[in-house]
Amino acid sequence: MSLFGCQKAEVGQPTPPPHVPPVKNLDASPMPPASPNAGIPKDGKYDAKGVVTKINLKLGSIEIDHEDIPGMMPPMRMEFYVQDKRMLDGLAVGDKVDFVLEYKHPTETIATIKKAK
Repeated sequence: MSLFGCQKAEVGQPTPPPHVPPVKNLDASPMPPASPNAGIPKDGKYDAKGVVTKINLKLGSIEIDHEDIPGMMPPMRMEFYVQDKRMLDGLAVGDKVDFVLEYKHPTETIATIKKAK
């Protein structure tokens, strides 16, 4: 004789799932939604410093390994166009330069550039 009783399962009845804790709402966030312009710098002029790594007189561009440009971008090597190709006269690869980067969404252009002292 068995002390345990057997329950007869009814055919076609699903077995209830084991208890699963509720999933937290992954969309809920304590942070406010990002603004549409998050990460985009403000239009304006930004002082910067760097080292010339390439010059393209034909295109009027210069590649600079620049330091952090506060409010604009982190340090990186990047090619920029200059407002006037003549600004590149007298510059050479390896020169340390001070320059002003003008940002007008969505482009940046070097407004002034000179060898650093």
